[in-house]
Amino acid sequence: RLVDSPSTQTSMPDLTTATDEAKAKRRMEIEAKLSDLRLQQAKETEQKAAYFGEHAGITCDGCGVAIIGYRYKCKDCSNHDVCENCYDTHLSGRVNNSLGKQVISNKVEDHRFALHKDKGFTPLVKKAPGLTEAKSARVKPNDPCSCGSNKKFKKCCGAGKAA
Repeated sequence: RLVDSPSTQTSMPDLTTATDEAKAKRRMEIEAKLSDLRLQQAKETEQKAAYFGEHAGITCDGCGVAIIGYRYKCKDCSNHDVCENCYDTHLSGRVNNSLGKQVISNKVEDHRFALHKDKGFTPLVKKAPGLTEAKSARVKPNDPCSCGSNKKFKKCCGAGKAA
């Protein structure tokens, strides 16, 4: 007859606790990676919007997200817009209509997408700091000097500077 020794009885809970701790640690690692990935995706979307711009009030009929970047409109369908990713899917031979918001053909040959830019498109590149700042006007030699001496620039502050 086997009798459980005290060491055998205490090792079982220790093993379970160690396994639970390892699982909890692994879960924390996965959650941290997932959090980092979500942050990176949000940053990429923000950068893409800042560079390419966004189409106000237009969502992709394929995936349902707001279109940021290039917008492709079908020339054959009355109201069918897709984003870059869904357009790439179309080029690979599939029509993405996972939302089912409207009835469209699933045949690739029924769609002719073209790059579309409407009046509501706001390219945010122009609003980015430092990219479109106007250069200051160049002072010409015969212009009055900006120091207020009533002399020509070339005779005052511009003296000795090569034109």
